Amino acid sequence: MSPQSNKNPVSTPAPIPERAGPEFLFRALHVPEARTYQVLHNFLNIVIFASAIIGALETVESLKHAYGELFKILEWTFVAIFSLEYIANIITAKHKTKYLFSFWGMIDFLAIAPSFLMAANITALKSARVLRVLRVLRVLRVLKLAKEAMVKMQSASHAGAKKSPLAMNLTIYFLALFSVVIISSSLVYQCEFAEGATERIEKISPKVLRVHSHDMHHNLADAKVVLYGYGDFGTTLDVKDWNPHSHYFDLALPESGIPEDADVSKPGHWAKDTLFTSVPQAMWWAMVTLTTVGYGDMYPVTVLGRIVAAVTMLCGLALFGMLMNIIGKAMMAALFGTEELEKTQPSAPSESLPGEWNPAWLHCPTCGVAHSRISTSPQATQNACASGEMR
Repeated sequence: MSPQSNKNPVSTPAPIPERAGPEFLFRALHVPEARTYQVLHNFLNIVIFASAIIGALETVESLKHAYGELFKILEWTFVAIFSLEYIANIITAKHKTKYLFSFWGMIDFLAIAPSFLMAANITALKSARVLRVLRVLRVLRVLKLAKEAMVKMQSASHAGAKKSPLAMNLTIYFLALFSVVIISSSLVYQCEFAEGATERIEKISPKVLRVHSHDMHHNLADAKVVLYGYGDFGTTLDVKDWNPHSHYFDLALPESGIPEDADVSKPGHWAKDTLFTSVPQAMWWAMVTLTTVGYGDMYPVTVLGRIVAAVTMLCGLALFGMLMNIIGKAMMAALFGTEELEKTQPSAPSESLPGEWNPAWLHCPTCGVAHSRISTSPQATQNACASGEMR
């Protein structure tokens, strides 16, 4: 390849998978240069953002009671859209089995499977633990945004695009930030928050209240619990004994005892006393952790919650490095007109050496070696510096 071709490389189009299925559908899903591809994927990106936000708002108790039906309608609308996309990807895949078991194929499947499983009347899925896991899996939809960012980067690289690199870098950064915040806050919420229905309550001693519940999907040892539907106890209650196999936990009664208007024979509701009461609440913790601020007003106490926190901290460091790189390139472009420092090649010895040797010089002006080792001939000095004899 000639030196000239190195300086001006010819841009090549992004590789396109082998075509399968209807051509218009294939172009809309797999050809980034196509207009239909841009329209479809911009629409899907909006749906993914909306799905993530609605999923987070569903965990806010007041909003769930007020707009529960609307949330269900929107969720099934999102599921229908993702299902159509999944079917279209299968139709247009040349090697369908390979797509189904690929990483992005599994992500596309997990974007819709939890909703169908939760809607199915399957006894094995009625466990609160299973339902919580299925709800968490729905958050993986935001990873489809990462796939979109990768496609954009590859397309720009193959096309040799230099249009607004700062905008492209910031788009990728905020997609990564949004994904990490949503996933981290959802995971830590599921790890820290717990609630369930009570079947009955019995007073087994003057200071101990036993709560029977089959919804104990969380470690309640040494936790604090709030009871709803039994009057106002005036405070949170400490868990003294937790027995998930027998489906009960014991609470220490306050000095005031059981409220007079409480009917302990009726079913009620219990919830763990924690600040992680919803995903939006946990988002504050995620932002504080990612930015390494660490106010300490919210922190996980469970083992799983702390594992999520550790991974979130590492993601915060990676995102910080990414942001500094983007800002650094933007400043270089603003100050020097280029995003990188020019790599200046050392000039040839014949260009850097003076035409005539000055006997008064004590050192070579090129390599700095003492004059005692240098010939008075400029050509000899040039040859010595070029061959490395002076070093």
